[in-house]
Amino acid sequence: MKRILFSVLLFVATFANALNIGDATPAFEIKDQFEKKHKIASDAKTILVAADKGTSEILRDYFLAKDAKFLTSNKAYYVADISGMPSLIAKFFALPKMKKYPFSVLLVDEEQTKSFTKKEENITIYTVKNGKISDIRYVKDAAGLDSVFK
Repeated sequence: MKRILFSVLLFVATFANALNIGDATPAFEIKDQFEKKHKIASDAKTILVAADKGTSEILRDYFLAKDAKFLTSNKAYYVADISGMPSLIAKFFALPKMKKYPFSVLLVDEEQTKSFTKKEENITIYTVKNGKISDIRYVKDAAGLDSVFK
């Protein structure tokens, strides 16, 4: 019984503040791996969210295989939730590695991460139209990402 109650509470906490269809894109600023502040533009088309190391690696490899301007030209944003990563690991290992990427990775903090829906071992894909979330789906691999950018 306690396990079921805990699962329900975890589910509610995960989705309580998360973006839903019809919501406006987040208005808060998000820093990238270079400490540069970004806002998701009102003309954004896609927001891709990686919530764990595995999904981050899939997105990284996918975007490294594309043109350096791929995200910009597709009006897409790559958001990584590293809030659970120990700060020393982030500072000395993850961020220096990310600084070698030719694209921005928006890094959400513990408060900002609540705005994004997560599903274990999946990349969350928000489709945006006219500054509002029009669809939310999940993909597991590069083939799924290809279907996003057709």
